[in-house]
Amino acid sequence: MKTAQGIAAASLVAFVISLSGPLPAQSIKGREMLGVRIGGLATSGAFNTEFGGGSEIELHFIHGITNRLGVDVSLSSHNFGAAKDREKNLAFFDRADVNLQVFSITAGMIFLRTVRGRYTPTFEAGPGLYSVNTILTQGFYEAQKTDNRLGVYGGIGVLVRVADTVSLNANAKYHAVFVGTKLDDTVHFYTGESTAHFFQISVGVMIASS
Repeated sequence: MKTAQGIAAASLVAFVISLSGPLPAQSIKGREMLGVRIGGLATSGAFNTEFGGGSEIELHFIHGITNRLGVDVSLSSHNFGAAKDREKNLAFFDRADVNLQVFSITAGMIFLRTVRGRYTPTFEAGPGLYSVNTILTQGFYEAQKTDNRLGVYGGIGVLVRVADTVSLNANAKYHAVFVGTKLDDTVHFYTGESTAHFFQISVGVMIASS
């Protein structure tokens, strides 16, 4: 909570600063950019029925290859919270309360095109590794079942420069995670599907090397 409040406060300050005069466009070639984002998750289909939406925090890094093209690496925590079907919880885990959290690391190509000086739309896509974790509370302790799965993602966003090296960032991503087809694959057991789909919408701050 403190982290989220700090990011929100920093974003507000940066927004106020952004109301000042225009900034010139900058090339990302050979530059590094580091950012943090927080936000929410939306799901679809049976995944939405069984787990619903959730919250999101993401650390991401961009390395510029050309003036407009770079590599984007993101480390994310997707927290979906409690599973909704108590009977399935008991059948699969012999526990009434089951929580789902997915950690992901994605590595894709990102295209940035600066327009009107301070505004830079972004487009990105690539593969990812997803660690699907079901958390089972046992008194004061927590047990955990982990399924490591591959997936793909695509996203769009916008950077709003508020200083030479500081930008606000809004971003939306679509994830498709191949969750397996066996009955002991957690998400497949709950949904009956081999792919889980979810959307990530987040905002944050990004700092670039000078």
